[in-house]
Amino acid sequence: MMKKMLGVILVLLTTFVFSAVAYSSNEETVASLDDENISVETLVTYVQDVAGDKYKSWLGDKDGLRKLADFYINRTLLLEYARKTVNKKDAIVTNHNARRVDEDVMYLTTLLKKEVQDKVNVSAEDVDSYMKKNKIVAEKQARQEIEFDLKNKLMGALVENVRAGHEIKYF
Repeated sequence: MMKKMLGVILVLLTTFVFSAVAYSSNEETVASLDDENISVETLVTYVQDVAGDKYKSWLGDKDGLRKLADFYINRTLLLEYARKTVNKKDAIVTNHNARRVDEDVMYLTTLLKKEVQDKVNVSAEDVDSYMKKNKIVAEKQARQEIEFDLKNKLMGALVENVRAGHEIKYF
């Protein structure tokens, strides 16, 4: 009888401890953006609603949580910037319902098209020079590599721009 009682108490105590740990880890602050805390719970919701299942494993790791917080912050700031700069009557934004896509995604898509995609112009001379410098024989491959590098630079500059003036901390 005493063993059963101890067993029940142990099970209840274990359940309580695991619940408390789970609750505290969800309330744990990973980062902050302009004094607004970003908790594990916020990042769990972000993964479920935006990032997708392939990022679930990042939720159990400190480095993964920091990367997710970074993605969350970048998306938040890019969306804020897009809502300020993108014309609300732009065809991509207004057609979001026709494509059954979230309006936020359409604002971000329009912003990236305007600030990144439309600014990538690669001339035939650029491709020839790149092919010679990197000993590439395929013109298509050279063009893709140049465009990829340019898009990364433009995206990096855009993210840097939207992050400027904001207080971002990681814990």
